[in-house]
Amino acid sequence: MLKILLIRHGQTDWNLDRRLQGHQDVPLNSAGLQQARQLARRLAADPIDAIYCSDLRRAAETAEILGQTHSLTPTSDKIWRERDVGQYQGLTVDEIAARYPQAWDQLSDGIVNPPGGENSTALFARAEKAYLGLLGRHVEETVAVVSHGGTLSAVIAFVLGTGVGTLGRFSLRGNTGISVVEVGKRGPRLTLLNDTCHLEHPIT
Repeated sequence: MLKILLIRHGQTDWNLDRRLQGHQDVPLNSAGLQQARQLARRLAADPIDAIYCSDLRRAAETAEILGQTHSLTPTSDKIWRERDVGQYQGLTVDEIAARYPQAWDQLSDGIVNPPGGENSTALFARAEKAYLGLLGRHVEETVAVVSHGGTLSAVIAFVLGTGVGTLGRFSLRGNTGISVVEVGKRGPRLTLLNDTCHLEHPIT
């Protein structure tokens, strides 16, 4: 069985501001670095064979801290980047709602197509390619992927077979939240979604 750990990056200052980051290369803040260390402690005993991550700093920094626990160097790949949010980038959700009310209202239908950015169909296709790439490289191993909420939501929607229209139907808001996909003879199964219990135990 192949076990895939889908992990969202640690917290940034833009997360606190509810500001959309997209491809903006925002680093982890001090809380995000602490979260990454708590994540690494939680997974220290797990037999992780490989770590992949987005090339954006918030994901790469999280992956690097996790990799140190397992003596692994993460493989950085743009395919795991967050969605390009186009004209939404750098704006808070309140600013987006005020400036782009019609497009923002589509969120109620689970659809996000940011003006000048990556639409939901393109995001879904990229997530499918990234996921199938893992299946082509790994069998009966445990693999960690450190990425972003939008991209990981698309991967999970593909695994569940629920389609593009369901991307907004579940939340991956928890920084360093872990979702698990297990791939066996009967196909993939989502066995964990956005679990952040490791953040309940501070590192002192």
